[in-house]
Amino acid sequence: MTRRRVVGMIAIFVLGGAVASFQPVRAAASSPYGFTPPVPPDQAKLNASHVGWVRQGLDWSSIESSPGVYNFGTLDQAVALENANGIQISVVIQDAPGFRKTQVCNGVNLFPGPSEMSTFAAVLSARYNGNNGHGYVPSFEIGNEEWDNYWGGSWIATLPCRTADWYGPVLKAGYQAIKANSPNALVGMTGLWWESTNHIQGYMTWLYQNGFGAYMDFANFHYYTGGDPSITNGDVPSYPLEWQVIHNVMATFNDGSKPIWCTEVGWAVNSNGQPGPIVTLAQQSQYLQYVLDSSRASAVVQRVFIYTLMDNDDGMNLWPTTGPLPSYSMLEAYISQYPTWGAAAPAPAPSPTPAPSPSATPAPTPTPSPTSSPVAAPATVQAATLVGASDAVAYAGPAKSGSCRKGTVTATGTFTTNGTGGSVSYAWIRTDNRGSVTIAEPPIIVAPGDTSSHSVTGDSWNPNSGGSEQLVFLSTGAPLVAAQTFVCR
Repeated sequence: MTRRRVVGMIAIFVLGGAVASFQPVRAAASSPYGFTPPVPPDQAKLNASHVGWVRQGLDWSSIESSPGVYNFGTLDQAVALENANGIQISVVIQDAPGFRKTQVCNGVNLFPGPSEMSTFAAVLSARYNGNNGHGYVPSFEIGNEEWDNYWGGSWIATLPCRTADWYGPVLKAGYQAIKANSPNALVGMTGLWWESTNHIQGYMTWLYQNGFGAYMDFANFHYYTGGDPSITNGDVPSYPLEWQVIHNVMATFNDGSKPIWCTEVGWAVNSNGQPGPIVTLAQQSQYLQYVLDSSRASAVVQRVFIYTLMDNDDGMNLWPTTGPLPSYSMLEAYISQYPTWGAAAPAPAPSPTPAPSPSATPAPTPTPSPTSSPVAAPATVQAATLVGASDAVAYAGPAKSGSCRKGTVTATGTFTTNGTGGSVSYAWIRTDNRGSVTIAEPPIIVAPGDTSSHSVTGDSWNPNSGGSEQLVFLSTGAPLVAAQTFVCR
């Protein structure tokens, strides 16, 4: 289907030989429904859906082609379309160009640093603050999925690059820059991608322990398990468990009133562009409705953005070239029945009235602290330097054949540091014939001057076969502890 720009009051389009008409929806900012489509979206489909929000993630690298050289044409078009059609827009600051990736992990330039994020976030928020002739963006997100989806070829190489210490200072820098240039805009955290309950809890805990929870107006996660969202499978959480884990960490730090957004969720009904599990049309509709029901009843999840709405036959597209799927029809009926979800956190402020003679885009202006936060921001805890580590793994259970699952693997470990003090982050990697599962543990704080041996939190589980367990320390340069095997029959 050809992408269209729809800015008038009435548009006509043809679908399967039938002619339909609609008026662009002047959706309230309080709408809990959105899509994550391409940039710019198929506006006719977006308007017809009656969602109130659209999420637009245009790669930073496609905007800044060389240092200080920007091309805003595509994003300008998207912002203008949504402003004209009364749909709220959340712009994702994602995938920095290589020359802005100054943080190196596993020998790879992976992430921008705080300075790089501050500069670019200031440029974007000043351009789209409603006062400079380029429209208004009411919400920004500091990152998409890149902050916890890196794969380095092995878990040993990967885990140190999925920790929150790379991200926290960048979140703070982006938040401060945006609030300085567009004070009423919302700023959300990156969309947590890795479907691991322990990882999610550890990531959010680190952000809050180190004061970075103050620098977001909403928490954010993506939900892609490929299966039934009502079921928790080992370390892979159900949909309600994921938002509960996030909320519980926030509540522990007296920030439980802050909302959560799920900015991507979907299921594939074919393999076009989607290598993961395939579900039936009925399952796709059922699973999406479950997510909406869980979110609506939560009083915690404020918004859900469905992936996706396109003009092609992508496996997750709710409206392919053959016409709307049952999940799209379900969404239409759901929005009609539940246009809002009752009391929630405040919606973003409306676009400010443009000044009569807008000035040039202002230079980035730093601000010393967030505009508001219920959480005090303690000093950042630096990673401790480890000089020694060991682990021990044992299996105990029945001796007869076929009894592996009736026994228990027990793992323990120790470490020492060089005495500089700091935080020690670590995880256990369990492996049997079902594959590998990573169990992230809460970090341990070591006082300066302490060079004694410390025990980590041990791990125990019921294996399905013989296998191994490995203690992995997540700080750069930490000693490598070999995986310990166990045998059972």
